[in-house]
Amino acid sequence: MNMEPSGWIAFYTPILLKLRIMKKGIYFFIILTTCLNLIHAQSVEELPLFDISQLTYEGAFRIAASENGVSDINYSEGPIAYNYDNNSLFIVGHAHQQAIAEYAIPEIVKSEVLSELNMVADPIQVFSQVLSKTTDGNPEGIDRVGGLYYINHGGQGKLIVNGYEYYDAPGDNTVSTLIVNDANAIENSQVTGYFSFEGGAGHTSGWISPIPEAWQEILEGSHITGQSSGIPIISRLSVGPSAFSFEMNAALNAENSIRTNTLLDFSLSTPLHEDLSNDSKTNDLWTHLSRATYGFIVPGTRTYLTLGQSGGHESGICYKCTQDNGNLCGGYCTPQANDNYQYYWLWDMNDLVAVKNGTLPAHEVRPYDYGNFETPFQSNGSKSIGGASFDASTGNLYVSVKKGDTEQGTYARPPVIVIYNINGDVLTENEPIAGINIIIYPNPTSDKLYIEGIVSNSIVQITDMSGKSIKMVETDEATLELDMSNLSTGMYVISVQIMGSDAVYMEKIVKRN
Repeated sequence: MNMEPSGWIAFYTPILLKLRIMKKGIYFFIILTTCLNLIHAQSVEELPLFDISQLTYEGAFRIAASENGVSDINYSEGPIAYNYDNNSLFIVGHAHQQAIAEYAIPEIVKSEVLSELNMVADPIQVFSQVLSKTTDGNPEGIDRVGGLYYINHGGQGKLIVNGYEYYDAPGDNTVSTLIVNDANAIENSQVTGYFSFEGGAGHTSGWISPIPEAWQEILEGSHITGQSSGIPIISRLSVGPSAFSFEMNAALNAENSIRTNTLLDFSLSTPLHEDLSNDSKTNDLWTHLSRATYGFIVPGTRTYLTLGQSGGHESGICYKCTQDNGNLCGGYCTPQANDNYQYYWLWDMNDLVAVKNGTLPAHEVRPYDYGNFETPFQSNGSKSIGGASFDASTGNLYVSVKKGDTEQGTYARPPVIVIYNINGDVLTENEPIAGINIIIYPNPTSDKLYIEGIVSNSIVQITDMSGKSIKMVETDEATLELDMSNLSTGMYVISVQIMGSDAVYMEKIVKRN
């Protein structure tokens, strides 16, 4: 259950790069996963395992509890999606309406004091409901959003929405997925669907995350979808975190079913742990109260990281009982009220590849590490992670801490959005990086892009927001002209590395028509 620190250090020391992002004036130590294609030179099966301690807390922000559109952010169940074109988050609001809004991400404050965080007041887009806007009229009664994912497809922002019926007593749901075809105008957008993922609606109706380019060929997919138990009617669900790879282009052009490859999956007959009520008081892995709400492959590693919550590892699980604080439970709960935790499970991708290749049953995979995941702003008695979203271009992981904001009124309980980074600490000092004084213009651009201030032999790279390398140029010219006319509209990252140095300058640029 321990990672291999010597392998991690040996692999990442050559590519631990110091960079500066101009607009924010902040510094990062970042593992640049596309830099010089070093990762591709190493077999993915030999990549190091990720350790949970490598997630570094970068800060957080708040969202105002006021009503906007048909809902508000109070008691949000938490699915979120990062919009790399707007530097914003799509988020599901109050549990009753299951509506979606978009909020700009304010300046992140690295503090664990709620009152010190910046608060975003007004959304870019107000809350709008989409689950019943499909042309088929939502015949299976999907009433909960399980996951969101934003993608710029040919210059058009689209929002993929996974959903499920909260109390599907017969367990007969077959569909899960719809597409908001204009993510910039949710309220008035055409919505297509519902579609189904191969693997079953109860196993594929949760999170969606990108697969790093190095893993896409071997997994035969560009993205992962997953789900887990922790909601009603356990017999229909994966009793443990699941993972199914699929091609996003196939999903965007689907008529009915979307092909998947099973990577990780469980059931009530083959659960992650058999003692779901923890009668033995020895089960610290997965119980009736465990739920994963997000999973993604950590770039540059062979780790599938899943986050959520769990409980009953000390006191066990009871059903409709009275807890030690006097609370009468309506379902499964813990005899000891404080026996609940935010939780993580880390999985070796080599095992998931073995499942895909048919040499290992999906339900026999076990995490190499798991345990408590302590975020700031956990509210008293509600230690839950509502959802998360990973931005591959920065290494930032946005996490929704359910009911984490306790200072907006007696009945106001918005989540707090906390940000972690997989690559290292953000430095707050505003000091120049020696030898680099780069100017990139015009930004936005529709045609030519100019880079000035290159002082010696350098490597210039264009990367899209999924982390894919679009173009790489070696130059010794002081000014470089790049033709951007053939690129799709959207946001890209330009990086300039001086050869023989570990200094890298990076800036986001916008390509327009």
